[in-house]
Amino acid sequence: MMETPFQHCSACGSSGLIACNEREFTCPICQFRHFITPIPAAVALILDASGRILITRRAHQPGLGLLGLPGGVIEGGETGEEACSRETLEEVGLNIPAKAFRYIRSLPNQYPFQGFVWPTLDLFYLAEIETFEGIVLQRSEVSESLLLSLSEVPYSDFAFASNAEAVRLLKDQMH
Repeated sequence: MMETPFQHCSACGSSGLIACNEREFTCPICQFRHFITPIPAAVALILDASGRILITRRAHQPGLGLLGLPGGVIEGGETGEEACSRETLEEVGLNIPAKAFRYIRSLPNQYPFQGFVWPTLDLFYLAEIETFEGIVLQRSEVSESLLLSLSEVPYSDFAFASNAEAVRLLKDQMH
């Protein structure tokens, strides 16, 4: 049986959903269809006037202690730029307006959560600010912030390959 996060039908509550393929599961009783589709996430690439990038160290699973970037799931009614602004404020205390973020690319990712590895679509946005002065870490989210030149970033230390790849591509684009 294929792995599924759906233990019971969302419509009638019965168990034993039938796998139609790796992303679709159907209830044998009421035929309600359940889908596993990518969850959109917004991720902030933030550079200061010196060309340093803000990298965070994750304070929770998945990837506890590994590197990351400010970001998270896009909430209903929110644009990717608004999500970057919100997540940056929540995680590192920097109040960067949504209009300062410019979309640069998307990359697929996988996010283990509640016993299932969910596909995500990470949307990366770039913001260029004068200074990182005023960083205040939300300790439940971030244990450390690192301000690194793009040539200093340790790509193998990232929790998510999509984050490392986005930084690598940004470095290539900037040079």
